[in-house]
Amino acid sequence: MIETADHKDRDAARSRLDANILVEAGAGTGKTALLTDRLLFQLLGSAQEIPINSIVALTFTEKAAGEIKLRLADRLAELMGALREGGAAPEPEASSKGPPAPAGWNASLRPAPEASSLTQAVLNKLRSSFKKTDSEILDRARLALENMDKSQIGTIHSFASHLLRLYPVQAGVDPSFKVDEGGFFDDLFKTEWVQFLDTELGESAPRAQAWLEVLRLAPLDALEELARELCQERLDLGAVASPDPDLAGRLEQMAAQLSRAGEGRPAARANSKILECLAAVSARLKELARAVRAENPGLFDDLEPKIKESKWPANWDPAGAGLYEQACRIALNCSAAQEALLRRASALLLPFAGRFRQAYSRAGFISFDGLLAKARNLLRDEPQLREELKHKYPVLLIDEFQDTDPLQGELLMFLVEAPGRPAARWQEIKPGPGRIFVVGDPKQSIYRFRGADIAAYHGFKQHILESGAALSCDLKTNFRSPDAILSPVNAVFERLMKYLPGFQAEFKPLLCAPAKPSAANGEGCCGIELVSVSAPQKEQAPFDAEVVQRAESAWITRWILTHCGEGKKCRYKDVAVLLRTATPLPVLLEAFKSRGIPYAVEMERHFYGMQEVIDLINLLRVLDNPEDRRALAGLLRSPLSGLNDADLYRLAWADGLTYLKDSADEKIGRLFAALRRLRAQVGRAPLTALVQAVFQELPFLELSAKAYFGQQTVSNLLKFGRLAAAASDEHGMTLKEFIERLAAEIKQPGREGESPLADEHLDAVRIMTIHKSKGLEFPVVFLSNASAGRGAGPAPVCLLDWASGRAGLRLPGVAVGAAMAWLEAQERLRQEHETVRLLYVAMTRAKEKLIILGKESGDRHALTSLLARAGAWPREEGGNMDVAGWKLPVHQVKADEAILAAVKPAQIRPALKPRASFQDLAKIWAGRVKRRDEALTKCWNMAATDYLREPRKAWLPDEETRGAGAAAASLIGQLCHKVLQAWDFSQKGDLPGALVAAGVGLERLSPEADWEAVRGEAREILESFLASPEAQELSQVEILGREIPFIYGQDGAVMRGSIDLLYRHGGKTWVADYKTGGGKDREKLRKKYEQQGAVYRAAVEKALKIKDVGFRIIFLKSK
Repeated sequence: MIETADHKDRDAARSRLDANILVEAGAGTGKTALLTDRLLFQLLGSAQEIPINSIVALTFTEKAAGEIKLRLADRLAELMGALREGGAAPEPEASSKGPPAPAGWNASLRPAPEASSLTQAVLNKLRSSFKKTDSEILDRARLALENMDKSQIGTIHSFASHLLRLYPVQAGVDPSFKVDEGGFFDDLFKTEWVQFLDTELGESAPRAQAWLEVLRLAPLDALEELARELCQERLDLGAVASPDPDLAGRLEQMAAQLSRAGEGRPAARANSKILECLAAVSARLKELARAVRAENPGLFDDLEPKIKESKWPANWDPAGAGLYEQACRIALNCSAAQEALLRRASALLLPFAGRFRQAYSRAGFISFDGLLAKARNLLRDEPQLREELKHKYPVLLIDEFQDTDPLQGELLMFLVEAPGRPAARWQEIKPGPGRIFVVGDPKQSIYRFRGADIAAYHGFKQHILESGAALSCDLKTNFRSPDAILSPVNAVFERLMKYLPGFQAEFKPLLCAPAKPSAANGEGCCGIELVSVSAPQKEQAPFDAEVVQRAESAWITRWILTHCGEGKKCRYKDVAVLLRTATPLPVLLEAFKSRGIPYAVEMERHFYGMQEVIDLINLLRVLDNPEDRRALAGLLRSPLSGLNDADLYRLAWADGLTYLKDSADEKIGRLFAALRRLRAQVGRAPLTALVQAVFQELPFLELSAKAYFGQQTVSNLLKFGRLAAAASDEHGMTLKEFIERLAAEIKQPGREGESPLADEHLDAVRIMTIHKSKGLEFPVVFLSNASAGRGAGPAPVCLLDWASGRAGLRLPGVAVGAAMAWLEAQERLRQEHETVRLLYVAMTRAKEKLIILGKESGDRHALTSLLARAGAWPREEGGNMDVAGWKLPVHQVKADEAILAAVKPAQIRPALKPRASFQDLAKIWAGRVKRRDEALTKCWNMAATDYLREPRKAWLPDEETRGAGAAAASLIGQLCHKVLQAWDFSQKGDLPGALVAAGVGLERLSPEADWEAVRGEAREILESFLASPEAQELSQVEILGREIPFIYGQDGAVMRGSIDLLYRHGGKTWVADYKTGGGKDREKLRKKYEQQGAVYRAAVEKALKIKDVGFRIIFLKSK
């Protein structure tokens, strides 16, 4: 193994089980591998054995959790294989002794691979440092693998849900609650809001005067948006509409500093109004502070701030400019009158928010924020319950800790508390030694929009370190990129990333792994290239954002065509294009599509903003309301008819913008006729059937795919169909209700992502946002549109500050509260620092080459502006740039040249010539129809027992039992299988108790059955079987798994089933299938089930890569 510069920290992080560990892992330093190693040592090396289901390992996404599980399972299997192969531990004679294995087979059956150097190092460490014998290691590894499906390796939300289901009464939740993604919240809010207004604004309104005062200044729509935000479960209603002395003091302090800001300064230029502005802003802040401190501030009609801002003089000390800018922003955004209005509006809405939350909880729903808030409150407010959980889960491992939001952090802190020391606040908690392991990188904290708070990260980290028995470990060795990338990256961010408590991380340079080459393209040549797009040579030629995007897309396209594809150095899948936002995506996809470059979009883009989805929504609107001329116009501009604006004008002028009558145009006439046929189904057919009828009646999928983005477009439309099916089947929505839901979703940008399309094996260029690329790596990375700004989203209605517990609120379009104005000023600074971290993430994804593209002079908040500050972006035409001794090649591109070069006819693939023979086309279509018909007759999803046409795992009737009744017979069979699934054949068990326990779930499903009779019959069968030679034989075998589900492909179909019993005996692996009856001619029955046995044997052979698997039928009932 290669020894790295940080090997001591890595070793401590892996194996110091007695200490709490905080790992700061830089980009590409192998944090996932480290987390897996820590899990290994925790499971196999701890003094007291800790079962895998007592270890909590949390990460950011389900995908990341799945990867950790897979890695851990592979490492455990490899360790067991090394021990078996090396003869280090004896082969267990009968693993059937002891608790039976859960569903799933024993992974030790995988072919034992030769022990890698890493595996051998782990074994040596376990033997020498932890004094574990090979037998102990093997037993612990086997147990961990068998219980992997019971482990708490997942996301923080899944763990919070688990805690609430463990203690629903104490948490005050429905034991069978559902996690709501927003749909039920919207429906309930709509209903409750109407009822609330009926009471509050009706004839007997209890607070009529208060409402009149507020409604005089604020429209009802703005109040509704504020009410919706107050209903969110993350917000503490106790922090709303009350005085805030701390904020008032901060505002007064700022006002005092500002009033002295002009003292002792040189005279500003003659026309400067800086002194007047300082005085006005200072006065506004003092007035605002008085309103914030007051119990009931006075309400004024004039809400608009009237202050003219003046620039900070160039000849004044720039150190004071930051305070001045922040004060001006607060004073210009807020006033005492706005604070008073917001306080009164909030007071009117708070009772509604409280009642809504109660109704929401009673309905059995919890939001994602509610999961975290209720789980945190459960641990904080129930010390006895917390003690139970601390003993149940003695170890917590948290990945991506820098993206943990404050609420999640508090929840985890309560769990890692030392046993027997319950604290009321997380700040008073003393973590127990060895209870917490966290890994993260504050330099990659880029999820502020999801609640991540770098101030919280620093706060939790500092608290753990100061509590004692904690180690801070730094991982700096990068195994991803060569020095030709890392050295310039280090040079750039040493200048850009300056530590600021609560706002910015401390930059720590990355070290190149010893095995990595020092240069990417030769001696002294950098692995980073810059593409600077300049204005067209032609005078008065446009040079807007779209022109720059087209120039960049053309350059990227040419590079990919030159370097990627069959017979070339790179595959398409080696390339990733990163975007800060989705804005330039259509231009990029258009370029790729025109040149035949395969691509896969992996971006959480606004689903309802995709053009194909908009077209389909317009179609549904038209079907619901034939008089919706705007929707019909949108539909006619879609690929279904392709009309332009002039065509639409002529059609509207001729009074033809309605599909209820025929059109003179043949193409439009066919579309209108189809719409009339579909309209006839509205109100008669379910929503699901209607959407499917749209796809069948119209060539919507085909035309949209051709006009837009191919498979991604089809995937999005099919996803739309699934959403419609869910709305119909789960909520019983009509077409009109579904359209209303869509209108609400469209106002929630980013809630629904595009349908995922590609897997990792698809040879296609990946296109994604920088956020989506975090944790990924590619040989070649393009950072495109780097000169664009960050874009401005809608102003938030609520902002929360974890450190102070302050909640900032806004009445949209009307008023901003003082807390909101203060927090937004802070938020602006946080976003500026996060932009630096976003650039860091983008520049650390490449394994071989990073190419950054942008306009020669970008937006103020652009990534290229940051590079320019660090001396790594060209300010004028020239050759290579020197960064940290490395030459960064600079490609100067004129926008017009790039665009023209991208569309040269010689470079575009010639279009296919249409066949002249209609007879040939007829033959082609006849062949397609034939293949379609053949496919329809084929069964694509088969169970192993389908050919028998009998219920799976049910009673096998014989001559003596046919009279028992099919329903009862099936239940008897299921009950027998349930008992045997958990039966220990090596011991004399409690059969009556096992029958009762196994029947609990079945009784709920079939309460009408005579369960006394079913249990009696099942007991008679099982008592006879357990005394038989077959059962005695099973007590001597090594049981590998029970009730093992399987699925595999066979002749284009999907074969599925479930194996009753998998065991090893006499050096051979056997599959066994229980049959509850069987009659006298058992040889005939065994022949009947030979085909089923072949399927089961094939499943085991394919999964375990072994041959000569046996199959046997075990008849439970004696002859």
